[in-house]
Formats: sequence, structure tokens, C-alpha cells
Amino acid sequence: MKTFLKTSISSALLAALLLTATACGDGQDAENRRSDPMATADTMHDHGAMQDSAMTHDHGAMQEPGSMAGGALPDLTGGAAALGDGRTLYTCGMHPQVISEEPGNCPICGMRLVPVNPTARGGEVVEIDPGTIQTIGVRTSTVAVAPLSRTVRATGRFVMDEQGAHTVTLKTGGWIERLYVDFEGAIVREGQPMLELYSPELVTTQQEVLLALSTARRMTGTTVAGAEQDAQRVLDAARRRLSYFDLSAEQIARIESTGEILRTITYPVPATGEVMDKYVNEGQRVAAGEPLMRIYDTRQIWLVADIYEQDLPWVALGSQASISVPYFPERLLTGRVEHLYYMLNPETRSAEARITLQRRDNVLRPGMYAVVELAGEPTGPTPVVPEEAVLWTGDQSVVILSVGSGRFRPVAIRTGVQSDGFIQVLDGLVGGEEVVTSAQFLIDSEARLKSAVGAMVGSHDHGGAAGSPSVRNGAGG
Repeated sequence: MKTFLKTSISSALLAALLLTATACGDGQDAENRRSDPMATADTMHDHGAMQDSAMTHDHGAMQEPGSMAGGALPDLTGGAAALGDGRTLYTCGMHPQVISEEPGNCPICGMRLVPVNPTARGGEVVEIDPGTIQTIGVRTSTVAVAPLSRTVRATGRFVMDEQGAHTVTLKTGGWIERLYVDFEGAIVREGQPMLELYSPELVTTQQEVLLALSTARRMTGTTVAGAEQDAQRVLDAARRRLSYFDLSAEQIARIESTGEILRTITYPVPATGEVMDKYVNEGQRVAAGEPLMRIYDTRQIWLVADIYEQDLPWVALGSQASISVPYFPERLLTGRVEHLYYMLNPETRSAEARITLQRRDNVLRPGMYAVVELAGEPTGPTPVVPEEAVLWTGDQSVVILSVGSGRFRPVAIRTGVQSDGFIQVLDGLVGGEEVVTSAQFLIDSEARLKSAVGAMVGSHDHGGAAGSPSVRNGAGG
């Protein structure tokens, strides 16, 4: 396959300056010819000779390596890219770094080459001599196909385990005559005395139990059909009513054995933990269902970490968490994400991830802060490039491909997530290509300048070709 003509950055800049100066000079000469008819005939003749010479010089330059006019490719803005003599560039759909001036098959995968469509994948091919490549410090990197993973760093705060919270209420109203748990922060155990309650309803129910018990005893062994069974059912119903008021089986048995009505009933603590909120005092009247206090199980604690929305794709249920507490730097805790809250905080633009930890020594306390590092779930294998290889143009992302022999070509890509200095490429690369990681701005500028200069050269040659017949006629006359 044939190779392209070499084009250097310095030759591109020089050609642009020369073409600009030539255009300005032609405009001034035209003004002078209109003011002097005699000079016009001589100038037309000279201009024709200059046009012929320029055309001959341009044609020769197209044959010389290193010349901008010859090495510049036409503007790749649509359709297949054509060389100056009408030939077409071809590339491989799977390996865009392969560029040929002749149709055929890809030397990498064997697929048939197709005409280049620069609007879909890339732009001008720029050819730079080895000396310039070394001078501007061009470095490249091979596009790898690999999964990306990321460690998300977040700030967390310890809060009480809501699943271990217990609100203390009573199923009957009355007066608290004795309050054993009488301050917030008290550490309590399940079953220890909590309060003594006087309730007229409880007194009445105890009387019903004792009357039903007396009746059941009298009906034992009676000859009246069904009388003994009915008395037993009434006794069982009275006992159940007392149990529904949260009296224990031992308390009910004591009432039946002594035959005495208890003026106050002692209620035990329903759960082990710490009293966080207390709403009643000794001697206060309470209603059925009214909250008396809240007890939290201190054996477990939650760590709630704030995950910013750009990090959410990396965090999932079960993600491993490494936790360090500034107050205890020698300790490193581990856990897993057990729940991800659905709603985001509109002020901080973050979601909450919950991690449950054991408080074996009660070192972790609600309100403490911690630094959380979450091991993100890896992505699937995709092409990845270094961050420094991507040019952000505003409306698209571009990388510069090195296609061999000092040739470079811009290629538009669609990027995904970023991690550890690499960017995921969702479209535009397939892996194995060589991308430029330094000096790509100079190469991109050269590609843009090459396209602009190529358009200017084409416009100037078109004007000379249109004027050449009148020049020759003038010379013949």
C-alpha cells in the first residue's frame, strides 16, 4: 500500500503565510492595472506567465515530499476522503488506524477496507517528520481493553441503629406512682423494673379474675351439664385480658394464689439498651398508647456515608467498606453496604449508604465522624485510554491516533466513567490502537490548519485556472 506525502508543522505555517501574502499582492496589482491601461496589457502577459509558472511550481511541489501543497489532504468534511489526483482513502471499520490509498483487505483482521468517512470517525491525516516528533515530545500509549474499578472515598457519621429502637408505651391508662428509670442515658436490661402503675382498669380486671376463679372452683365436680366447662372458659377469658395488659404469667399466678388485688402493677423494661428519650416523670398521669421513653439497643450502630451522585455507579449493595475513625487512628474497621437510600439530598447532591457495625466495646458513639473507602464494583472490559490522551472540544471528545510512519489522525470518541487516571471509551475505539498522550494539542492544531490551508490552495488554483485562457489570448494578440 502506498504511503502519504510528508507534511511538517513548519511547512504548514509557511504555506499559510505565503498564500496570504500572495492573495494581498494580487488584489493590489488588480487595482493598479485598472488605473493604467497600457500597464494592464503588459501586466496581463506577465501575470499569465506567472500563473503558468505557479501552476508548474505547484505541480512540482505536489510531487515533492515535505511540501504543504502536495502533502495536504483535501478537507475531509463529507463522503470518502479523496487525494489531490482523485484517489480515495480507505480504512478498516474494526481498525480505524489502518489507512490505505488502495482498496483491499485489512492486514490485521482481513476485513474489506471501506472508504473513509471522516465525519463519522476522524479528520485530517497529519504527517510529521521524525525530527519534529522528537522536538515536540510526542508520546503514545496502546489502547487496552480492561475493566475499570474505583475506590470511592466518602465521609460518614455514626447514628443509632433504628432497628434496635424501642418505644415504651402502656396498653392502659393510669398514674405512675414509682419510676425506676428516671433519667435519659440510663443503661437498662430487659426484665428489670421500669415503673409501677396504678390503673383502675387493672384493678377491675383483677377482681374479674378472682371471681371467675372462685366460680370455677365451686363448679368443679358439679352434676350440672356444662357448668364446669363454662366456668373454666370465663376464668380463661379473664386471665387473657390481664395478659393483654402486659402482665406476666408470674404476676397473674401470684394474684390467683394470694387472692389479693394488686393496687399497683410493676412493669419491666421491655428491651436492653440506652434510654435516649424520656417523656414522663414520677406521679404523672399517662394515657394508653402514650410514649413514655425510647430505648436504643447499643450493641449495634449504623454508619451512614454520603455518596455523591457521580460516585453512585461505583457503589452497590455488598460493597466492601474500610473505615477509619480520626479519634482512634490505630483502629481500622471493615463492613459492607447493607442499604442504599433511594432519595438524594437536594442540597448536597448525595445519597446515603448504610453500613451496620458491632459495638463490642462501646468505643463507637453516635455523632462521631469517620472516613469511609468503598471498593467500587468493576465495569465490564472496554477500551480505556489515559486521561491526558483525551481532548475535550466542548461538543465531543477527541483522541489523536498514531497510524504509523509519522502519520496521525483525530478520532471522535464517546467516553464513559473515569477511574485512576483512565477513561472508559464506549464508542470510537476497539482496543490495540496507539493514541497520543502528549503534544496532541499541536497535532490537532496542525490537522485544523492543514484542512484550512488545503481549502485556500484549492480556491487559489481554481482562480488561476479560470484566468489562464484570457492570459494566453492576450499573449497571442
